[in-house]
Amino acid sequence: MLKPGDSRRQVLAHGFGSVNHQRMKPPSLLLAAGLLLISASAGASPLLLVDAASGNILAAQEATRSWHPASLTKLMTAHLALLAVRSGQLDLDTSIVLSTRATAQAPAKLGVPPGTSLRLEDALSVMMVKSANDVAVAIAEAIGGSEAGFVAAMNAEAVRLGMTGTRFANASGLHDERQVTNARDMAVLLLNILSSHSDYAELLRTSAVTVNGRILKNTNKLVEDYAGLEATKTGYVCASGYNVVVSASRGSRRVVGVVLGAPSAAVRTRVMRTLLDSGLSGSASPLGNLRMVSVGAPSSGTDLRRLKCGRQGPGVASIIATGGEVNRTEASPPHR
Repeated sequence: MLKPGDSRRQVLAHGFGSVNHQRMKPPSLLLAAGLLLISASAGASPLLLVDAASGNILAAQEATRSWHPASLTKLMTAHLALLAVRSGQLDLDTSIVLSTRATAQAPAKLGVPPGTSLRLEDALSVMMVKSANDVAVAIAEAIGGSEAGFVAAMNAEAVRLGMTGTRFANASGLHDERQVTNARDMAVLLLNILSSHSDYAELLRTSAVTVNGRILKNTNKLVEDYAGLEATKTGYVCASGYNVVVSASRGSRRVVGVVLGAPSAAVRTRVMRTLLDSGLSGSASPLGNLRMVSVGAPSSGTDLRRLKCGRQGPGVASIIATGGEVNRTEASPPHR
């Protein structure tokens, strides 16, 4: 069991060797310092900042625009795994065996032979730190009998939670044009994870895993140095750009932030840090409430592959440098 404050743990992967673990109307647009926009041909990148206690929206830009989640998908995979623990279907010591199909997944992955097993708790930690697609599929197979069965459960849970713009096609977040979400739905998911699985929040902020002497670090820099960070997951595929969802608290305040489609990991971190600082300082005024914002059904996601992953060419993402001051402008209508 994880201990409060731990970010480094020890894990044993059976059949592989030892693994050391270190562990309303559409809301107005709020632009903070360094927030990004994609050129007019692609529209604005989605972002959202929500007060966790009230659901009040503190910053929003294209919050319902359909986007590919990439490895943010693993938040739902972890959520369903922890629901299975709560229901007694599995426990944290349940052995998760990586099948041939699981080990054949594309990177990022743990990269172990078929037949390797991990305790569920350890598998979840490796999945979140390394964003390991092979481990995500193994967890899905253990819970759903097959990845397809697990995906059906993911979509049923998305419906139950009111994630009206989300559709899952796999458990890992590897690109599938059918797999879409939006910033609003990702905030809903993380808020539910915080509410339902507060005892396991450490799984969502572990710093590193050492596998056979090789340290695998969490690529989210906020894990290391953002005071008050509670839970987070990053994601990247070329079609989505750099995504992140974060919850953080300071004193009596807790906020959840979502950034989708950043042109680099560094920009993603800078934008999220600005959002969190704004929300936790109390300087952001409510623009509406999360309960009042949704879409009718999933739709095709923006595909940044044609814009060279959102980084280059005529559709290059650009940075708005506005200093440290928070400014408000009118939002463009959300894409549905």
